[in-house]
Amino acid sequence: MAILIIGATGNIGRHLVNMLLESRQQLLLGVREPEKARAIWKHRASYIHFDFNEPETFEPALNQVERCFFIAPHDEPVDSVEVFLQHAQHLQQLTFSSGRTTGSVEGKPLNTIEKRIWDSFIPATVLRPGWFMQNFTGWIGEDIRAERKIVLPAGDSKTAFIDLRDIAEVAALSLIHGGHTGHTYELVSDQAFDHYQVAEMISQAIGQKVEYEPLGPLDYIKRMMKKGWTRDVAEHTVELYRLVMEGAEATITTDVEAILERKPRRLKAFIEEHKNQFR
Repeated sequence: MAILIIGATGNIGRHLVNMLLESRQQLLLGVREPEKARAIWKHRASYIHFDFNEPETFEPALNQVERCFFIAPHDEPVDSVEVFLQHAQHLQQLTFSSGRTTGSVEGKPLNTIEKRIWDSFIPATVLRPGWFMQNFTGWIGEDIRAERKIVLPAGDSKTAFIDLRDIAEVAALSLIHGGHTGHTYELVSDQAFDHYQVAEMISQAIGQKVEYEPLGPLDYIKRMMKKGWTRDVAEHTVELYRLVMEGAEATITTDVEAILERKPRRLKAFIEEHKNQFR
């Protein structure tokens, strides 16, 4: 039977779908807009409408599969995932992409979802990825390209960043090979850097000076609201970086290397590979 991928067009999902297609897995992509996904992967996968805000879409998707990867929805995540898990009792493997910053924090939605998964007794694997390297070419990259600055409320804290491709590779292995059920993996690279160091690496790669400007929480919220973010999103980002400043993202783990049997991708190599996206 097929593997259901929920969040196929998202950060991790795109890489995961590509990897599973390369290994000739039969995929069912559960997405809000099937035609958007179909435009990317054409006939190589099957598509079905899935929306965590529409519980009636759960059963039609889950009934066609034995294995599933999913990320939590943004709105009312705990309530909707609880209903989702009720329809997922037959699964042979469920892989959930949680988060390192809040996945281990008691009372946070991702931590609560993790507990609900274990309470469901569905064979499962929980992934807790750190901050994505791709953020520097994505939303953080907007400031780098426009102002030659990294502007974040991160102080001088260090982060062990992770490449999305490594997360996807771990997720793919959990879905197609045994031995990962019952495990929680913290997925980071084997080096940690502060953002001054990141700015210097980008400067060296592109031959132009990039500076890191640490902001306080209120100044960062004001800045991002001027850029069009909602206050809720800006405040949530500040909360995540508060945990970063407390050291929640600095610890290095060996989970990626143990699972993939190779060193994780490193930030300096990622920056060099993607240096044209900073110009």
